Amino acid sequence: MKKTVQELAELIGGTVIGDGTRVIVDVKGLAEAGTEDVTFAVHPYTEYLPQVHAAAVIVEAEVPAGDNTLIVVENPRLAFSKLLVLFHPRQSVEPGIHKTALVDTSAVIGANTAVMAYAVIGKNVTIGQDCLIYPYVYIGDNVTIGKETAIFPGAVVHENTVIGERNVIRAHAVLGGEGFGFATKDGKHSHIPQIGNVVLGDDVEVGSCTCIDNATLGSTIVKRGTKIDNLVHLGHNVEIGEDCFVIAQSGIAGSTKAGNHCVFAGQTGIAGHVTIGDNVVLAGKTGVTGNIKSGQIYAGYPGRPHMEWKRTSVYLRNLPKLAKKVKELEKQIAELEKNLQK
Repeated sequence: MKKTVQELAELIGGTVIGDGTRVIVDVKGLAEAGTEDVTFAVHPYTEYLPQVHAAAVIVEAEVPAGDNTLIVVENPRLAFSKLLVLFHPRQSVEPGIHKTALVDTSAVIGANTAVMAYAVIGKNVTIGQDCLIYPYVYIGDNVTIGKETAIFPGAVVHENTVIGERNVIRAHAVLGGEGFGFATKDGKHSHIPQIGNVVLGDDVEVGSCTCIDNATLGSTIVKRGTKIDNLVHLGHNVEIGEDCFVIAQSGIAGSTKAGNHCVFAGQTGIAGHVTIGDNVVLAGKTGVTGNIKSGQIYAGYPGRPHMEWKRTSVYLRNLPKLAKKVKELEKQIAELEKNLQK
C-alpha cells in the first residue's frame, strides 16, 4: 500500500506541516522509521525528532523536527493506531460454521459470524452478527454474545454469561467460572454453590488467561469500555465501572465495587467488600484493604495516599542511619544520666 502524507492526514484528521506529497509505504516505531515510513512521537521523545529521518511524524503540536514532515493531530497514539490497522489489517476470516465445530441445534448464530474448527457451543446460545469464534473456544448453555465480538482460541465462556457488543476475549480467558466460596465447620470446607453469572458491557477487552468468576447470586459486572490485561483475577460479585484499566497480575477479591475511569496498575491487590470511587489510580503492587474515595492516587501496602507513601519511603530508605543515630543518642543520654548520679 502507498499513501501520500496528505492522504494520511485527511484519514486521521490532521494538519500537514512540511511536504504533503511524500509517499508512505509502512508504519514504524520512532527509532526504526525510514524515509518511506510514518511514525509518531509524544513528549519527551519529540526532542529527538531532528535525529529521526522518517517520511512523516505524527505529533500533537508543531515542534522542531529537522527534515521530517509533521502531521499534527489531537491524539497521536490514537491516530497512529488507525494507521496500523490501515497498513496491517488483521487476517480476514470467512464467515460460517466449520464442519468440526459442535453447535447445539438450539443456538442462534448471527449473520457473517465465523465459528472455527473444534469450537463448542451449547444450548440456547445467542451470538450476534459479525462475530469471530476462534478454534477450541467453549461456550456454555444460555450464553449471550453481542455483535462484532471476537473470542480467541481456548477461551472458556461458562453458562449464563452475558457479553456485550464489540468485546475482545483473548486466548484462554475464563468467564463465569464458579466463584471461590466455602463454608467451614470443624476445620472442613464445604463448597457454596455459586449460581450467579458474569455480565460484560460493550467494548470490553479481557486479556489472555484472565479469570472472571461468576457471582454467588446476581452478577459479576464489568461495565462498558473497561480494558483488562492478561493474568487478572476478578472474584465473585466484583463490579468494575466504565473505562477502567486493570493491568496484569492484579487480583480483586469478592464483592469489591470500583467506579468509572479507574486505573489498577500491575500486581494491584484489593481485599473483598471494598468500595473504590471514580478516577482512582492505584500504583503497581498497591495493596488495598479499605475504601477509597474518588479522585485519589494510592500506593504501597497497605495502600495509602501517594504523597504519604513517598514520604514514608524516604523515611524507610534512611532507617539504618536513623537507627544508628538513635543508638548514639541513647548512649549519650545514658552517660549524662550516669554523670548526674555522681
